[in-house]
Amino acid sequence: MKNYSAELIELLKERMEFKKDADVVAMLPNTTKGNLSQIKSGQRHLTQEQAIWIAEVCALDCALVLVELAAESTKSQKAQSVWHALAKKMKATASILAVAAFFTFSGLSGHYLPQRLRNSP
Repeated sequence: MKNYSAELIELLKERMEFKKDADVVAMLPNTTKGNLSQIKSGQRHLTQEQAIWIAEVCALDCALVLVELAAESTKSQKAQSVWHALAKKMKATASILAVAAFFTFSGLSGHYLPQRLRNSP
């Protein structure tokens, strides 16, 4: 089972180029060295506020981060499955929207057909 909270902490360290956990403790709201140790070991989870703060600093989708955090912190296996399914749907939707935006803004949306297709019947 993955520890999403610990993954977020590691992503924050990477993005901020922190070498020590003490740097995270100094930056992350309402965090102590003990809290951070418990989060990394899976004994506790980030709070919603901490997860949102990391998401904003790391330019992540806050809604998706909260869904993943909810999946991690729920005790019910069935609820965890539902949260993970929702996260997958959100990721798929985001991917589709990114591709659509790319084609829309790149001029490949169909408005600029290749010459061989413009003259077809």
